[in-house]
Amino acid sequence: MKKIIILLVLLCLQDVNAEVFTLAPFGGGGKGDPATFLHPRDLWTEPVVINGVSTSLKISMLEIGLDISIDQLKRNYPNARMIRNGNSALVELKDADGGRKRIYLVELGGVYPVLQFSMDLPAKMPDTPPWPKELPLPPDSTPVSTMEFPNRRTNYGFFKTALPADEALGSITSQLNMDGWQAFGSHNNPLTPSKGDVFIRKKPMQMMVVSLSENEKGEVIGTVYLKPLKE
Repeated sequence: MKKIIILLVLLCLQDVNAEVFTLAPFGGGGKGDPATFLHPRDLWTEPVVINGVSTSLKISMLEIGLDISIDQLKRNYPNARMIRNGNSALVELKDADGGRKRIYLVELGGVYPVLQFSMDLPAKMPDTPPWPKELPLPPDSTPVSTMEFPNRRTNYGFFKTALPADEALGSITSQLNMDGWQAFGSHNNPLTPSKGDVFIRKKPMQMMVVSLSENEKGEVIGTVYLKPLKE
C-alpha cells in the first residue's frame, strides 16, 4: 500500500497531457463529484502537503473493474483528461474555479478489484516548492516537487541536479554523515548511471532512501524519502 501511495503522489505532481474526452456534462463536463461517482467504499483519508500546499488523499475500493470504471467516467465526464497505463489510469477534471480533481485507479483483482485514490489540487502548484530542511540537497540542484504525510511523519523530495549522479550522491552522503547518518547498503551498479543508498540514523531512529538516475532527456533526477523507523 505504501508503494502505491508514493506512486500516486508522483503522478499527482506531474502534468496530465493525454487523451481528452470530447463527448460533452464539476468542470469535466459531468454531474456530481467524480470522486464519489463510481460509488466507492471509502477506506481512509489522510492529510498530505504537496509543494507546500495542504490537501488530503482519500483511498477507496470499487466493486467494478478498471475498464468499466473508465468507460463510466468517460460517459459522465467527457471533458476529463486521462492517462491509461496497463492496469492503472490517472484522470484529471477541472472545477469551475480552476482547481483540479485527480483520481488514480489501480486494478488489483479480488472482490473489490480496483483501488481509487482521489485528491484535490489548486489550479497551479508553486513553481519552486520549499525544500524540507530534513532532506539533503546537493549543490547545483533545483527542487522539483515535495510531499509530506504529516500523520506518518514522512517526507519525500524530487529534484534535478547539474552534477553527475555519482557526484550528487557523494555530496548527499557527506551531508548526511555530518548529521549522524550512516550508509546502510548501496545499490549502485557500475554498469548503469543510476546511483543510490539507504541511510540510517539512530537518534532519532530514521531511515532515508536516496536514488539518482538519468531520464530520457539526459537530466540527472534525484529522489529522497525520509521516514521514522519507530514511534
